[in-house]
Amino acid sequence: MKTYEKVFEFLSDPTKETFLKCRELVINDPEYDPYSEDTGNVQKLLNEGKFQEVVKYVNVNILLSPRVHIFKYFAYKELGDEKAMNIEMTIAQIIFECIEKTGDGTEDSPYIVTRISDERDLIRYHFNKEDTMQMLVKGEDKIMDVLTLNDGSEIYFDISVPYRRIAFSFNKRNAEAEKEEEKTERPKKKSWSNFLSKN
Repeated sequence: MKTYEKVFEFLSDPTKETFLKCRELVINDPEYDPYSEDTGNVQKLLNEGKFQEVVKYVNVNILLSPRVHIFKYFAYKELGDEKAMNIEMTIAQIIFECIEKTGDGTEDSPYIVTRISDERDLIRYHFNKEDTMQMLVKGEDKIMDVLTLNDGSEIYFDISVPYRRIAFSFNKRNAEAEKEEEKTERPKKKSWSNFLSKN
């Protein structure tokens, strides 16, 4: 849990430098998966009214996810914990502000995100806007997502680090899917033939 606590050190000094330093702890973690289904998992638990499970849901992939902290805010609200509720909303707000400090959303100075879902979180929850189109742009030194908003403006996000983890993310999910299939696999015909040969 010490690593998790270090990730949040930027909260007491929310500068671009401290935020990116704390982000390094996340992206260098072996379990870092910027395409993980964790945000969807937390939302599902929230929708099902499993508020205790929402607030206990913690892993490296959601530490810097504003969306998950907003979900936890609503879970704590339902649980009547006003102090924890305010902490979660403050964390989400500071993450948004720190993402803004990483750039200005232009091609020359894109925002730096930790998860791909951070892009839409910033646009929808922080800027209160909607995106209509997404495009991948590969530059000489960085890989960017360009989101076109409903007002016609464009916002650039540096996704170089998450993009390079694509192969890892997909391989991990395929391995997990295979394990699930093995668990639910029906008995093989061989076992029936063994049974018949014994009788």
